[in-house]
Amino acid sequence: MRDLADVRSVIEPAAARRVALHRTEQDLHALRTALAAMARAHTHSSADAAEADASFHRAPFNATGNDMLARMDLLLEPGPRVRDRVVHAHEQIDDPVPSHRAVLDAVRDQDPARAELAMLDLLAKAVHDLDQVTRAPDSARRPRPPAP
Repeated sequence: MRDLADVRSVIEPAAARRVALHRTEQDLHALRTALAAMARAHTHSSADAAEADASFHRAPFNATGNDMLARMDLLLEPGPRVRDRVVHAHEQIDDPVPSHRAVLDAVRDQDPARAELAMLDLLAKAVHDLDQVTRAPDSARRPRPPAP
């Protein structure tokens, strides 16, 4: 998962930057639709939330107009989908919509630097959220004293 997060941090911010420069109304519609699905899914099943999240991240790849980047989504998508199912199954995780909305807003405003940074922030939050739900409790991480 760490390697996947690293790859995503290289590719997805660049895609968001590119989309902010060249986006169309159709591209915005795809992002808005995915974000609306995320908002609805946040209170439903983790599978629905994972699907909505995947749709949101697929949209910038498709919107780049670059077939190679659009295909990158096919390579990357299974990992984030598994991560999302794990993360969205936990109630203590923050609402994912605001961090995704920041990307959409920057793309809408055609602000490539802000889109890139918003995507970096979103991906950093994704890593943090995964760490929160997969981290063992402190008592489980402490070494146990040897048995007498």
